[in-house]
Amino acid sequence: MKANDPPATKRPPVSAWQSAFSTSYDFSRREPYDPGTFLGLVREITEKYFYGFYHPLGRRLIAGDLSPEDLRFLAMQEHAYYAGTTWWNAGKLLRANTLAEQRQLFAPLLDELGTDLVDDGGLPAHSELFVRYCEGLGVTREELDRAPLAPGVVLAVTELRRIATERPAFEFIAASNLVVEKMRAKHYAALLETFATSYRWVPKSALLFYEIHARLDDGHGSLGEAFVARYAHDKRDQDAIFSAVQRSLCLRLAMYDSIASAMQSPGGVGLVPWPNFPGEPWPRPAS
Repeated sequence: MKANDPPATKRPPVSAWQSAFSTSYDFSRREPYDPGTFLGLVREITEKYFYGFYHPLGRRLIAGDLSPEDLRFLAMQEHAYYAGTTWWNAGKLLRANTLAEQRQLFAPLLDELGTDLVDDGGLPAHSELFVRYCEGLGVTREELDRAPLAPGVVLAVTELRRIATERPAFEFIAASNLVVEKMRAKHYAALLETFATSYRWVPKSALLFYEIHARLDDGHGSLGEAFVARYAHDKRDQDAIFSAVQRSLCLRLAMYDSIASAMQSPGGVGLVPWPNFPGEPWPRPAS
């Protein structure tokens, strides 16, 4: 053995560290799947790897195993994620191809912006409802504004804004409606049960964010399936959609990896977001 050779140690297979997504979708296949089969493959991989049920941190949250401090830290990290939903939905309208598609996508945008814009009895913006959830945990608005974000959160929020504004509408709808919103109703229904049994110190009035999404997102996910199905006939577009779904799953798993790492090993570095994060910090509106 040469001096520069690595020591002859027996190494476990690569799969011991990382395994591939388990899916029967075949990118090398030339013929497109029929739309029903294709959407079935999307549902299968999404249900298997959705971060809220698959990631260890997501499982701990649902199991009721997080301490009050853990819940507060998680909420402070997720605040930047949920603050981006209005821009994501606006991006869908911007990248839509027809007026009919824009009209179809307008209702979810209005839900995110707040139905109080058009109805005196409507709800505020969903990002505001999440802030109120954070306040129910004992986190102030000032603390949310100053909270350093874990690197994975910064990258996830930045990438979601980029996809929403630069990629075709059906790709971002695949990355959002077919992944998060398709699973959100089930996820939040389970989470609400956990709040009722394991996190009973959280005021019920603070949980409106989860209650609303447990109802609305089932419809938003169905809208996404119908929208994407219109673009899922060509194999190239099916590849684009399925890759967007996989990247969306990876993005959210990486975000939770980063949050979990920060929770387990305090003292790491984080980014304090500027007022219009993740947009460019200049120009700034005059105050």
